[in-house]
Amino acid sequence: MAIVTALLIDHGETVTPLVDLLEASWPEWYNPRGASARADLAERMQREHLPLGIVAFVDGVLAGTCALAARSGGVVSERGPWLGGLVVDPALRGQGVGGTLLARSLVEARRLGHERVYALTASAEALFVREGWRLVETTQVGGEAHAVFVRTS
Repeated sequence: MAIVTALLIDHGETVTPLVDLLEASWPEWYNPRGASARADLAERMQREHLPLGIVAFVDGVLAGTCALAARSGGVVSERGPWLGGLVVDPALRGQGVGGTLLARSLVEARRLGHERVYALTASAEALFVREGWRLVETTQVGGEAHAVFVRTS
């Protein structure tokens, strides 16, 4: 099994399947009255600026995505950049795709001149700990506990 990552801007053909994955994964966020997955992905079509989209493929099949952004969608902070929108196709979870996306995000952050990356999560704490990220704090976002992690790039 080969996991390969790339910038979203170099794989525009993945936008429609990523819209489907994002909407299926986060229906409370991506819904007719909420955020637009397609608009979020369009903003991430960058190479030299934030927000920057990253995609992962397993044996040539689209497996997931994440983004580096100047701000977190759930926390107002002077910290940044933030890793966000990390999602892996449910059929491919548990195979290292998430960790590979996290690693690529650190490479891209360093390339863009950022010394560290922050992340906010309500459900993927184990992934961040396993990949060597450090818990900074726990905060409430929308009445739900979220962990804030940091990693040096």
